[in-house]
Amino acid sequence: MTVILFLTFFVLLLLGVPVVFCMIISSLAALLYLGVDPVMVGLEMSRSMTSFYPFIAVPFFILAGDLMNKGGLSQKITDLCCALVGHRRGGMAMVTTLSCQMFGAVSGASSATCAAIGGVMIPAMTKQGYQRSFATALSACSGTTGALIPPSMVLLLYGVIANVSIEKLFLGGVIPGILFGLGLMIVSYLYAGRQKVPIAPKANFMELLKSARKAIFAVILILIIFGGIMGGIFTATEAAAVSVVYALLVGLFIYRKLKLRDLAAIFVTAGKTATVLSFLLCAALLFQWVLTLGYLPQILAKGLLGGCERMLEPFRAGLSPGTFFVLHKVLVLIVLNISLLIVGMFLDAGAALLIVTPVLMPVGAALGIDEVHFGVIVVTNLIIGLVTPPVGTTLFVASGVGRVRMAEMIPHVLKFLIPMFIVQILVTFVPWTTTALPGLYQWIKT
Repeated sequence: MTVILFLTFFVLLLLGVPVVFCMIISSLAALLYLGVDPVMVGLEMSRSMTSFYPFIAVPFFILAGDLMNKGGLSQKITDLCCALVGHRRGGMAMVTTLSCQMFGAVSGASSATCAAIGGVMIPAMTKQGYQRSFATALSACSGTTGALIPPSMVLLLYGVIANVSIEKLFLGGVIPGILFGLGLMIVSYLYAGRQKVPIAPKANFMELLKSARKAIFAVILILIIFGGIMGGIFTATEAAAVSVVYALLVGLFIYRKLKLRDLAAIFVTAGKTATVLSFLLCAALLFQWVLTLGYLPQILAKGLLGGCERMLEPFRAGLSPGTFFVLHKVLVLIVLNISLLIVGMFLDAGAALLIVTPVLMPVGAALGIDEVHFGVIVVTNLIIGLVTPPVGTTLFVASGVGRVRMAEMIPHVLKFLIPMFIVQILVTFVPWTTTALPGLYQWIKT
């Protein structure tokens, strides 16, 4: 059964069939081989998704992001960041990263963040003296790291597939997201110094106050989402619904960028996106269920753990049991990170999560890793893959927005990847970075 499942999957993948259909067709082929009615199983998987409460957050956050994007939020956030740090060395580059981090806190999607902020900041950075290729590469990298700040669609997707608390995953992504942003800012600071990029004049108090006043409602939305979840006022799903109502009211009556005639198109666009994601998740759950029939996740997890143990076997005699366990765990995590980075080079984060999550969950359980910490490790690796050649999907989005060839961006992307890899190592081996806020959240709830 497992041979048929994967043989069908990879043959279809090589033929260029979309991943979602590869999963569905290969799952149906395996079920037919077992003599199980594939239609009934497929219908049951679809029905189970409709009753899965946390998934309701997906269409709400998508709709909220579209409303705030069309409502002029990206420009308000950018203006505020310019007033705050635009006068420092590398200030405009820092504004790009800060704006992506803040916009990511309401859109939750890397491509949307890259397109919205990059469309504003790439021309502004070019005008100030930055290379257009550098500005485009920075927008791509900042857009992906901003997607870690809650609400994160990739963390939400992982939580749905792995059945892990969405609230805790959101909070677990905050510190890594901030660290990624700081790493990008350091590279930008050094670049601006070497290239002698002119420094923008400092905003006076009245300009700063004006920018803050215009952006206050965008900042309030971020506080509502983060503070509401952290304070136990509402769940991530309820926060999504609140953000839609808030975004609609702000866009219509305060920013006045939204018109009633625009709403139909926005709702249809958000509905299409949510439908596609729902279809992907149903396919993933079906594929995951078929995998468990053959105990494949457990077999692969046992193989990974056993392989790493055999690599350390020659040194076992000279090590205490505790030291051997620590070294074994470190080696498994190193192999896991490298494997996920390679997967991320060729697959979009969402598609990769659908495939690798059910396979990797037993590995985290066997190592005794906190489920939130393990989830963030998986997601951050795949997010780095979004800007890792040869198939970094966000790179293509940024290339289109910035009108820059991919080859021109790559040298700058490689510079940004250095701090991203460093942060990934920190996230992997310092659990506190991902468990501190979820632990505080749990303490507040109790």
